[in-house]
Amino acid sequence: MTSAPASALDAPDTPHPVYPRLFSPWKLRGHTVKNRIVFPPTCATWVDNIASGTFTDMATAYYEERAKHDVGLIVIGATHVHPDSVGAPVMTAQLFNDNNIEPLRRIADAVHRHGTKIGIQLVHVGMRSQPTPRLDPLWDEDATWATVSPSQVPLGEFPGSMTPKELSEEEILELIASFAAAAGRAVRGGLDGVELHASHGYLAWQFLSPLYNKRTDRWGGSHENRLRFVVECLRAMREAIGPDAFLGYRINSTSFWPGDLELADVQRIVADIEARTDIDYVNLSAGVHHAFIHTPMHYEAGWEREYARAVKEVSGKPVFLVGRVTTPEQAEELLESGDGDVICLGRQMFADPEWGTKARETRSEDIRRCVAANYCWRSASSGRRVQCVYNPTMGREGKWGAGTLLQIEHKKRVLIIGGGPAGLECARVAAARGHDVTVLEAEQRTGGHARLHALLPRRSEYGRIGTWLTEQAAKNGAKMITGSPVDADNLDAVIDAYRPDHVVVATGSRPTSDGFQGWTGEPMPGVATAHVLTWEDAVAGTGEAHGRVVVLDDLGDVTGPLTAVALADRPGVERVSLVTRWPMIGMDTLADVAFEWIMPQVYEKDIDIVVDHFVDTFDGTAIRLRNLHRPDAAPRRTIEADTVVMAVSRLSVNGLLPLLRERAVSAEAIGCAVAPRGTYEAVYEGHRAGRKI
Repeated sequence: MTSAPASALDAPDTPHPVYPRLFSPWKLRGHTVKNRIVFPPTCATWVDNIASGTFTDMATAYYEERAKHDVGLIVIGATHVHPDSVGAPVMTAQLFNDNNIEPLRRIADAVHRHGTKIGIQLVHVGMRSQPTPRLDPLWDEDATWATVSPSQVPLGEFPGSMTPKELSEEEILELIASFAAAAGRAVRGGLDGVELHASHGYLAWQFLSPLYNKRTDRWGGSHENRLRFVVECLRAMREAIGPDAFLGYRINSTSFWPGDLELADVQRIVADIEARTDIDYVNLSAGVHHAFIHTPMHYEAGWEREYARAVKEVSGKPVFLVGRVTTPEQAEELLESGDGDVICLGRQMFADPEWGTKARETRSEDIRRCVAANYCWRSASSGRRVQCVYNPTMGREGKWGAGTLLQIEHKKRVLIIGGGPAGLECARVAAARGHDVTVLEAEQRTGGHARLHALLPRRSEYGRIGTWLTEQAAKNGAKMITGSPVDADNLDAVIDAYRPDHVVVATGSRPTSDGFQGWTGEPMPGVATAHVLTWEDAVAGTGEAHGRVVVLDDLGDVTGPLTAVALADRPGVERVSLVTRWPMIGMDTLADVAFEWIMPQVYEKDIDIVVDHFVDTFDGTAIRLRNLHRPDAAPRRTIEADTVVMAVSRLSVNGLLPLLRERAVSAEAIGCAVAPRGTYEAVYEGHRAGRKI
């Protein structure tokens, strides 16, 4: 049975003067959703642990924070419907027993207080995980130690992926019943509806896809048979939740994977699902590989619009549109064009849960825009709670949410030395609390390492971190003084001039140019005979790279390979080689799915790649390398280099801290001045310091 179309769009009594479509209400089943801002299903890591999967008070504060800032609809992220779905690496919630009914009720009550509707996405991951947690001796000894799928097709995305167990008829029916039972529990927990996760390569998609589904029974083979599992799940879920709760599903518009479903296939699936089930919306995504699910920063806003429009052509239900939307201007244009009926803000709501309020108040410039650094996926995929690279309040809403920056009773003169992410966030927060804040930055521009990373190919968006922090700190009253280095020679004059009550040393770290690294704990032999630049000098143009260039990549992050890409087009550069002692370049970029976007650039520029090798010695323009796995073998490899670019290690710049303490000045160090780390740690420590001053 199919209900009447739920896509009738109500016009508001008083349209918003700037974003009338974005802030117009719409019908979802029997519910009126107040606007078209949707916080879509994202990693629901706000649980006690991976085994229990029970929502904590952290979850309540997290979802309420977004509801109180004008989100119309929240869909809690992928929640397991069966114990066999639990696996590594992502820690997330479950609804295969009653443990989460009361926690969900607390979440629902908190969200409903702000007029926001809320549902939950239900999932079985199938083979798309590792059953590692279930192998633990403390786990249920009768747990299944294999992943499951329609057929025994290994997961092609990761090396060493286990081949799944093929589901039996009885097990398939059990899983359908599990989806229904979980849906019933969600509604008993006070939620307004549920969503089936049929995208991103998880179990429901595995049944739909001819790549994963090789069955010859009624659950596979033909289009009709491959569709059966999803249809039966949706029918069972509808029966479990009754006629009033909403029911939707998420599906990829396309797979971006050879041999998998493409747009035309999905259009047919969407039309058939709509004809066979009583659903209320289609939540559209794209890609089974995480490189597309978490698209990189060089993708334009609304990049999935054409896919969504194609699905709208075959659907009479509201179609949810996602795809790097960060501003209300972008959202309004997408809605006005008819490409989608509502706008999903996933990573953007990680970055700024106040997005809706700022949009309604036409303060677009104050929005902390997502830069698609994908630290969120890096944190979640390593088994931690999902975090944002420059919103340290995420997951800490109960303590650090909006309205918790209390004004100080006694204003202090705060001097922050260093205008990188740590210093800027400290300035932003301390100034917001009422302190008299001055930031001294040695360079002509603030931003620190975020500004430098933005110089790398296709990484310009990263610079927005420093730009936003600078603008917001200044708006809060902090004074920014650039071109003002502070060192041992002028420290006394600086103290006399600013008379600070407290000094924050946020001077960051510096890249080493002598090849110092952790393999030998020493500089590289003979380095003084070579023409050497740091990667920062190379991309900023403060050092000349010419001739045959060798980039030494010991960090394993984006800097080595993207510096090589940048130099490949530099006038005067003849050839670029990339050398690392690791088994692959950019090894650390796998976790934030940057690797898949870096490597095409590396190959496009025809950069020579040498892995498993370390510098034995420099001799002028010759670099002698040794294979780390055959260190005594001869002959050793020699590579010619007119320019050597080091991306090997960083050391803290923190010499001012002991000098300040010698002078009995209240002082502390934050960020990379404490130890070289990333943007996330720097901004967190800046925020924490700003709250404590």
